[in-house]
Amino acid sequence: MSASPASVPRPAAPGPLGLSVDLAPLPALRAEWAWLEPRARTRNVFTAWTFADAWWEHFRDGVDGRTPREGRVFVVRDGAGRPVAIVPLYVDPRPTRFGRVRVLRNVGYGDVVNPDFLDALCIPGLEERVAVALAPRLFHDPGWDFAQFSELAEGGSLALMAQVWSDERLALVRRETRSPCPYLPLPARFDEFLAARNPHFRQQLRRYRRKIERELGVEWKRVGRDLDVDAGIDLLARLHQARMEATGRGGNFKKDDYQRFHRALAARLAGSGELYFWVLTIEGLPGASHYGFLHDGVYYGYQMGFTPQYERWSLGHYMTGVVVEKLIEEEHAREMSLLRGRDAWKFRWTDEVRYTESITMIRPGLRSRWLHFGAALSQSPPLVLRSLIGRDAFDELRSATERAGRAVTGAAE
Repeated sequence: MSASPASVPRPAAPGPLGLSVDLAPLPALRAEWAWLEPRARTRNVFTAWTFADAWWEHFRDGVDGRTPREGRVFVVRDGAGRPVAIVPLYVDPRPTRFGRVRVLRNVGYGDVVNPDFLDALCIPGLEERVAVALAPRLFHDPGWDFAQFSELAEGGSLALMAQVWSDERLALVRRETRSPCPYLPLPARFDEFLAARNPHFRQQLRRYRRKIERELGVEWKRVGRDLDVDAGIDLLARLHQARMEATGRGGNFKKDDYQRFHRALAARLAGSGELYFWVLTIEGLPGASHYGFLHDGVYYGYQMGFTPQYERWSLGHYMTGVVVEKLIEEEHAREMSLLRGRDAWKFRWTDEVRYTESITMIRPGLRSRWLHFGAALSQSPPLVLRSLIGRDAFDELRSATERAGRAVTGAAE
């Protein structure tokens, strides 16, 4: 939905930079958010209004549902009252071994649902001015102890603002690369996509498809069109859990808050036409699912599920191929984002990767340093080590340990 910013109340007189800063409850910002998001540096389904509002609605009461989080959603407007930035933050009270801390986080991060490419919304090129205008309100606020922003779009607006605050010595800022997110650029035609793959990949994809469609009696059903959204989420939860448990993993759909959130989000996105969710039936029974979102020409593949009895058929490979074809030929999408993860199957499809990043901001003085250190020490031992030496060094150490373990096992055999 697009709306004019003139439909919302305008703020008082702007500050010295011609920008004014207000705090506002997130649900009240729908019109301005919808106007600003298509103009912002970072634009994706996770920074759009629907996702942010659904996330805040479900998780504003905290992990336990009884520890409310305090919104810190800043709206920065120019002298004409137009929004040039929305910076959606919140204060998260967290228990540690040394007492409670108040962590400033970015909306979308901090719970069982942590999507990729989060960011503030900001008109490109205005980040420095916005950061300077925002600094007095943000850093004179005694309500938070240190900040942790994560799963951010690399090089996004919030990262650029944090660099300004670091340069001005308003905070000690640490930035780290966080998660690889493979993606596939999509051409105008599916045969062009296949032609760019190596011969073995093409042959394998065609062979799987012929065999599955000939021998399994598959039928594709789109949730929101051929199936009710609630029924689709029920099937996804069952199929995804079956897939996870078959490989010895837990799976998020065992968590009630995760399932409730996606049930509500899927219903909202179905209403806007952005839900792109398929269920594959095999001989009339649900056998696999492919759940994602289609926003502004980009498909975000969020979750898949399979019946373990069909594992040898490589249903995931087959489904991904068909979804790619549908995205190109029917939806004219320009990209398929496989989202974060180092799963080997993703890199069979592409070698194109983006990364998310995390930012830690520690306020000047010993108190913020100590509280951040205490919070780090209150985590599990691996996370404590990662906090102390940094994610990159931790990943290198873990890889070296795994290589050494494999070498010892190989020598023993």
